[in-house]
Amino acid sequence: MDNWDDLRFLVALSKTGTMTAAAKHLGTNTATVSRRIERLSEQLGTPAFVKTSDGWKPSDAVLKLIEISQAFDGTLQSVINTHVQTLSNEPVHLNLGCIPIVSSQVLFPGLKRRADMLKGISITFSDRVFREGLGENDLVIMYGQPDSGRIVTRKAGQLGFRLWRFRDADSDDQWAGLTEAHDDYPPMQMGLKRFAGPPKIRVDSFVALYSLMQLTRLPGPLPEVLAAQDPSLVPVEPGAAPFAADFWLMFHETRRSDPAMRAVVEWVTACFEDVAQHEAQVAQAS
Repeated sequence: MDNWDDLRFLVALSKTGTMTAAAKHLGTNTATVSRRIERLSEQLGTPAFVKTSDGWKPSDAVLKLIEISQAFDGTLQSVINTHVQTLSNEPVHLNLGCIPIVSSQVLFPGLKRRADMLKGISITFSDRVFREGLGENDLVIMYGQPDSGRIVTRKAGQLGFRLWRFRDADSDDQWAGLTEAHDDYPPMQMGLKRFAGPPKIRVDSFVALYSLMQLTRLPGPLPEVLAAQDPSLVPVEPGAAPFAADFWLMFHETRRSDPAMRAVVEWVTACFEDVAQHEAQVAQAS
């Protein structure tokens, strides 16, 4: 390979899946990304990527190259972050992907409560629901334990979910829920079983669902950390135990020695611990 810089374009397109997103990630334009990928394909004698309905997917010919490049990139980033935190006043930047309910109800409050744990670190949050892998993120928090491989996984914490209704609601024969893509998710299964049918109205996140429930006065599944903020909400089935959803974090194994990554991982875990402590206090009070 004559130009090792082409590997940056290879990794960026494998992470993002689109020429436009890869160009944005690299600070260039789509024409440059396309040209570099074409040149790499010519050198390999076979297409480096295949266009699918879900975006550009790497061909078998470049999977090993991507693995080697990602390992090098992660190791390099760890070394740079160690240097920056030790010798520079510039903040270390990390991208963190997770579902909106985790960012809004668990992590955002921790930005103030646990600010001392993030000294010298800046974080960009992005919504991540169904995408597999890390993508453009340095760290991802997801429901359920991710597959292994060259990914470090660690349990971040739990969130409890129940079916909730409003005290002033006339009836609860109809309900609101998440989109059909979430129907296998246990909180939605609770609703499908309790109401013996699909939701009357659907939205794509728990944050949006809470707003919808406020407007329609329909019952629906919500995390306890969110429902506890509204005294007009009560459990649909008070005697039933909440569903405890396990959330896991993952990052590339080459970032194990990255001090910024370790700090953010500990911060995320502490944020979940704060939520668990608050939920325990609410349960004791009730």
